[in-house]
Order: sequence, then structure tokens, then C-alpha cells
Amino acid sequence: MTASVGYQRKRARTQHTLRRAGMEVLAERGPDGTTVGAITRRARVAPGTFYNHFPTLPDLVSAVADELATGVEIGRDLLIDVEHDPAARVLIGTQQLLDLTSDDPVAARAFVSLLATIPELRTRVRTIVRGAIADGLHAGRFPDADPDVVTDALLGAVVQWMRTSLAGESAADQRPARLRMALHIVGLPDDEIRPLIDHMATTHDRGH
Repeated sequence: MTASVGYQRKRARTQHTLRRAGMEVLAERGPDGTTVGAITRRARVAPGTFYNHFPTLPDLVSAVADELATGVEIGRDLLIDVEHDPAARVLIGTQQLLDLTSDDPVAARAFVSLLATIPELRTRVRTIVRGAIADGLHAGRFPDADPDVVTDALLGAVVQWMRTSLAGESAADQRPARLRMALHIVGLPDDEIRPLIDHMATTHDRGH
């Protein structure tokens, strides 16, 4: 039984190593430039090891996309538990994605690349964003608007901000303006944007 547990742990570590290597290669080359050979060289394993864990390259790409989507969904679930204001959830969610570009640039680059090419990832992320917007519309927090249009506008803006940050084309002082713009996109009134941002900044400082 001990040997079996050890084998399962080793297998899980190897699979994690392959997923991370795959994420790194995807971040650098995009899906079209990613190969099994590039991933196994990065992971320092034999090609046969790859196929012991992933039948095909698309299976590995799907696993990486699932990992990224799951991370966003976990963040959403935690937010719903502790923050009931849809506007605050939009603000924090925007912050989290922008933070990803500095906290884990590899994951951020893979996220941006795969969001454009993997329909399932795009659908899962859109569902999360649309949920917060729909909650805001239902609660009267945001003005009446088509939630799909607002979702596309917000997600498109945030992904573009991630791209420019990853490319080193944006300054750190643009962050407050981006957060204000995210709240403008969902239709939060001007007189409520600054107090919300200041409140969230104060809460964050106390938490640290």
C-alpha cells in the first residue's frame, strides 16, 4: 500500500511538472508553436513520459486551460462568500487578473493566449464575469444594459491591459485609471467609484 501511495505521488508530481512546462511553452510560443518535444525538454523528461500522462498534445493544452479556468473560478467562489457587493467583486476580480501579470507572468501569458484560442476556457471565464454583472443589474447596482455586451467590453479591456503589462508597455501609475475604467464599463455612477476604490484599498492595507 505504501508503494502504491508513493507511485501515485510521483505520478502526480510528474503530471504537475508537465503541465507547468506546457504552460511555460504555451506562454512563450502560443498553441500553434507548442510541441511535445518542447514541453518534454522543458520538463526534462522523455517523450514517452509525456504520453503516459497525456494521450495527445491537445489533452495537455486542455489540462492547462482547465487549471487556469479553475483558478479563476476558485477566486470567484471565495469572493462570493466574503463580498456581496457586485461592484466590489468586479473591482477585486479586475485587480486579481492584473496582479497575475506580476505575480505569475507565465500563467498570465498562457491565460491571455489560450483565452483567444480555447472556446471552453473563454466560456468559463465569460460565465464568471457575466455572473457578477448580472448580479449587479439584478440588485440595481449597475444601470440597465445588455449583460453580454458589458461582459465583452469589460473582459476585452482587462485582457488588453494584461497584454500591455506583460509587454512592458504600460506604467504602474495606470493601474488606478484601469480600475476606475472597469467600474465605468459596468456603469457604476461616478460618485460611487472613488469611495469604493478607496474603501477597497483601505481594506487591503488592513489585511496586510
